[in-house]
Amino acid sequence: MKKTKKMLNSKMQVNLPDSLSTENIMATIESSKAEVIEMPKKKNNAKKIVPLVASLLLVVGVVGMYMSLQEKEIPVNDSVKNAEVMRYESYDKVYEKFDKLHKEAKKNNFRDFFYANDEEADMIADGAMPESAVGSMNGAAIGSTTTDDTVEENTTTLVDKDYGTTNTQEKGVDEGDIIKTDGSYLYIANGETTSVSIVDVTKDKMKETAQVELKETELVNEIYINGDKLVIVGNLRKKTNDKKKSELVDYAYGTYGSYRESSYDTFVKVYDISDKNAPKLVTEYSQQGTYDNSRMIGTKLYTISEYYVNTYSDDYRDKCIPEVTVNDVCEPIPAGCISIVEESPSTTYAVVTTLDLSKDADPESEAILGECNHLYASAEGLFLCETTGDGIQDTTKIYKFDYTDTGVEYKCTGKVNGYINNQFSMSYDGEYFRIATTANNSKTDGNTVSFSVDDRTNNLYILNNNMEIVGKVEDLAKGELIESVRFVGDMAYVVTFRQTDPLFVIDLSDPENPTVKGELKIPGFSEYLHPITENLIVGVGQDGTETGTNGDCKVSLFDVTDLYAPKETVSLPVTDGKGYAYSEIAYNHKLYVTLSNTEFAVPFTFNWYVNYSNIEKGGNYYIRYKLQNGTLCEMARYYLGAKNSTILGATYVEDNFYVVYYNYNEYKTEIVAFDLTTHEEIDRITTYEK
Repeated sequence: MKKTKKMLNSKMQVNLPDSLSTENIMATIESSKAEVIEMPKKKNNAKKIVPLVASLLLVVGVVGMYMSLQEKEIPVNDSVKNAEVMRYESYDKVYEKFDKLHKEAKKNNFRDFFYANDEEADMIADGAMPESAVGSMNGAAIGSTTTDDTVEENTTTLVDKDYGTTNTQEKGVDEGDIIKTDGSYLYIANGETTSVSIVDVTKDKMKETAQVELKETELVNEIYINGDKLVIVGNLRKKTNDKKKSELVDYAYGTYGSYRESSYDTFVKVYDISDKNAPKLVTEYSQQGTYDNSRMIGTKLYTISEYYVNTYSDDYRDKCIPEVTVNDVCEPIPAGCISIVEESPSTTYAVVTTLDLSKDADPESEAILGECNHLYASAEGLFLCETTGDGIQDTTKIYKFDYTDTGVEYKCTGKVNGYINNQFSMSYDGEYFRIATTANNSKTDGNTVSFSVDDRTNNLYILNNNMEIVGKVEDLAKGELIESVRFVGDMAYVVTFRQTDPLFVIDLSDPENPTVKGELKIPGFSEYLHPITENLIVGVGQDGTETGTNGDCKVSLFDVTDLYAPKETVSLPVTDGKGYAYSEIAYNHKLYVTLSNTEFAVPFTFNWYVNYSNIEKGGNYYIRYKLQNGTLCEMARYYLGAKNSTILGATYVEDNFYVVYYNYNEYKTEIVAFDLTTHEEIDRITTYEK
């Protein structure tokens, strides 16, 4: 009975009065039963159960009354119930979730690292046994525990010039970049520094007109230009109280290398750049968690951070509600804007904050407790993906958000087999969501898990707006990995690789019956695909032979006019197989620069085998290609520098090509300008030097 009362009080979050205690209620029932037994038999037998029923109704009524006082669940829509994702009116359920995560973390910590058995670990987690007692019970030495909408057009044009824009995945959805231009000025994020440069390119020589200097704790990741607004997004480094460490820390670790807590928050600063010589800060905010990604649609900026909560620490309750600071005012995200993935063991939030640059209003934030590894956004919806695995099979959950007038709103969740390669593995047209995955398909005999490359498969799934699978193609290229994907209209182009490169052409026009139309096997593989015309696709990736890659890179042209028989019509190796080459475009698609409808440029770093130190041949280059007469030709190579340097970004204005370049030898960021007509370097200036 005491256990029942304790459970009721705990669930109801109130204390039952003594008159309604379990003991008194049961005593009343027993008393009523005794009176029934002593009644004359001639009386109506129904009277025997009246007092009992009345007493039971009293109990039910009391329980019902107090249960109605409990916190109400707020289902986002009907599909949420199946997905086990909920929101609540107050923070109580969030605390309850983290109480469970803390208990599990504490139990696992002792069970895994200190050899406590399951019973002892449970007792420690419940507080029934002190941690110091474990050694005496199992003989193990004990050390310390863990340490502490409608898409609006962006009218950024200042002059009527031809100039470059960031290479993005979806039309109408801008992505942050290192370099942006409005046709008259370049805006440069000086690569993981605390400054952004504004450079005038209207004259023969480049001239830096202003430099936005941030605080020493603010590291710039990406920038946006929206009309007369400069938006800077980056990581805000925290300070440590540990005097033995430097004042600014990159990461803080707990016992056994696990993160104690994130040492970064994410910041956004917006500047008025009407006067290019004197940018003015107009608003700023920060959200907890390391910067992950962002998108801009019209005048709305969507910023995503990953906020980790250390459930090994005893102060986890103080840190389990994400906070947003706007103009130095810090507020927790409202409980009604926090979604909880009930089944997920993740202790990391994805925090999504929306800022409308056209309105004088504070940003709005949503958070979902479920670690999200990839972001995809179209003009019709925003999606976050969480990949989890049990050692046997990976599963990817897709969290769908709809755009609202002021931000985003979580709607529902889907689930597919396998894991994704990157954002290009996803596509959404407002009606159907498409996703391509690789599944390892491990096996277990109940004791051990085994994995064979031969069992690996690749899949493509189509989901409706309720995130339900309506069509699929599975078991593509068994034993291989997805290297690149591109969705173009009702078609999907999927590249897999093991020793050769199968390019699959998949027809998605019937969502319930996606069909593989054609397959092309060639040496090497494409790490990035880019449609250049309706039936021609550019592929950038690794060159190779029938036995695998050969260390060189290549640019290919695929003709998919005949869906049943795709062809590689052009293959242009970077070193002709005589050297080692790679391209950062495999990890950063924004480095692909479209110069016109028929021209583009791609960065490569390479060295010749015959003379590794020959900087006249090896080093960093942008290679320019042109589509003419149905074939692809190399037009020029723009040399940037030797080894120990990297390309950060590039764009163009009229006939000049600009590349942002970081020199590790001299610790400086440079902008290099080339004439697209003569192919000669015409200017080079330093915007940052350590």
